[in-house]
Amino acid sequence: MQEGKENSTGFVKNIWNKLQDWWMSFEYKHLWIARLIVYFTYLAAVVSVCFILFPYFNLYHTEANSARYMLSALVQSQAAIVAIVITLTLIAVQLTASAYSPRVIDIFKKNPDMWILLGCYGVSIFYGFIVLKLVVGKEGDFVSRIAIWSYGSVSISFEFCVSLAYWFGVFTFVVLFPYMWNIFGLLKPGNIIKRLATEITKDKIIKKEEDPIQPIVDIIHGSIMKYDLETTRVGLKAVTDRVIGIIETEIIGSDGEKEISERFCSHLTRVGRLTASRADEESTTEVIKNLENFGKATAGKGLKKATTQAVMSLEVVGKTAAGKELEDATWEAVKFLGEVGVAAAKQGLKDATSRAVSSLEGIGRSAAEKRLDGATKMAAIGLGKVGEAAAEKGLGDETSRAVSSLEGIGRSAAEKHLEGAKGRVAESLGIVGNAAGKQCLESATRQAATSLIVVGIAYVKNSLEDATRRAAKSLGLESATEKAARSLAELKRLNEEIVKTAIKTYESIFEEKDHDSFQKFIKLYKQKLEELRAEN
Repeated sequence: MQEGKENSTGFVKNIWNKLQDWWMSFEYKHLWIARLIVYFTYLAAVVSVCFILFPYFNLYHTEANSARYMLSALVQSQAAIVAIVITLTLIAVQLTASAYSPRVIDIFKKNPDMWILLGCYGVSIFYGFIVLKLVVGKEGDFVSRIAIWSYGSVSISFEFCVSLAYWFGVFTFVVLFPYMWNIFGLLKPGNIIKRLATEITKDKIIKKEEDPIQPIVDIIHGSIMKYDLETTRVGLKAVTDRVIGIIETEIIGSDGEKEISERFCSHLTRVGRLTASRADEESTTEVIKNLENFGKATAGKGLKKATTQAVMSLEVVGKTAAGKELEDATWEAVKFLGEVGVAAAKQGLKDATSRAVSSLEGIGRSAAEKRLDGATKMAAIGLGKVGEAAAEKGLGDETSRAVSSLEGIGRSAAEKHLEGAKGRVAESLGIVGNAAGKQCLESATRQAATSLIVVGIAYVKNSLEDATRRAAKSLGLESATEKAARSLAELKRLNEEIVKTAIKTYESIFEEKDHDSFQKFIKLYKQKLEELRAEN
């Protein structure tokens, strides 16, 4: 029995939720029609209730002077109320515009609630004036109940007209509640942003004279200055979702793609710089996430220019975050750059892939300079994934660039002794080299082998330099420095010998076209590196 009740309750809730979703969708598409339906529903409800109650309580007997007095009082009270409500609404609009953006005024101007309310009060007041003028009779006389208009069995008396004026008065007071409810909802930043987002269209973005994204960006800037993370998050998500929706559902063309991506990315880049400059790591991360969503969407659609623009913006924000030592935000930037780069590589977007690789290297090196080991490690992981995806797609030049960038990050990590990044760079070089070998990308495979050795030697070299420098400083002996110089000279000779031996070994493997044996080379590399460490 209990289970049956629960199923019934669940069914009702499901129907109710579906109705709510349908109504929200309808209201979003047809705001004026939806609002008119709401207000006319209130009018029908009030008139129906009054139509039932008046005869029940015998309220259809109105003395002429009483009718004049009540109609006059009703009209005056309605005029006073509507004046106060509209005045307070305009003050609220002014305060909201000063708090967010002057463009918010357009939202209230286009909002149907105020205009419908003015219409309701106007009709009721003028109807009351007309009825008041038509009231006849001396003191003690009742308003006539003789029919003044008939149609079939339906007849209307002047008494009914007076009563209808009262019903309209009740209706105008009742509709103040949904009006105030809607205005309070509209004053919320999230709802303002959603309304502004609906104004973003392809044509408006492409036109040079107006920028529909700017009002939302103004609100985002204001929320950043107030450290209002929720408004910042809502604003960024709303504008990103809207722009992505335009890209995915409309035919925009090459020029439209460029204009939309530049407008959107330039706005988010400025926001990202602002949040990073204020050391607001959470807001910076939100900017990065939305840029990544945009980049993935454009890469999925094969839009070269838009994806490249997204990658460039991610690079700028990521470098700014690294410069401010915001490790989590920098980590997110390189992580998302890697994902966008992989998506671009899988779509064969060479320019976007190359840009993602150079951006990852730039942020990775900046992170290494600031000793952000986690972000540097993530940059190496991202480069490994992008390089692997590029190799699998047969993009030889892009794979070689990924290898070169990994070597650059490896050198920077070696100089700053970032232990976590060291292992990731070596692992990523192995992954890229293995993928390149499988696709017979000889140049990229050879470069991966060379870079792996060079990076490893850089780690050994820097470790040895530090060790001898510390020894010389602690002992205060010139002989220690001389020994270090001799050791480094010997190291250089050994480096060259190992590189030559390693490449020669791998060349023989490559000639045999045993592309799955790159891991054998990795083992050889580690063995030679250990020998180098032992000898020094």
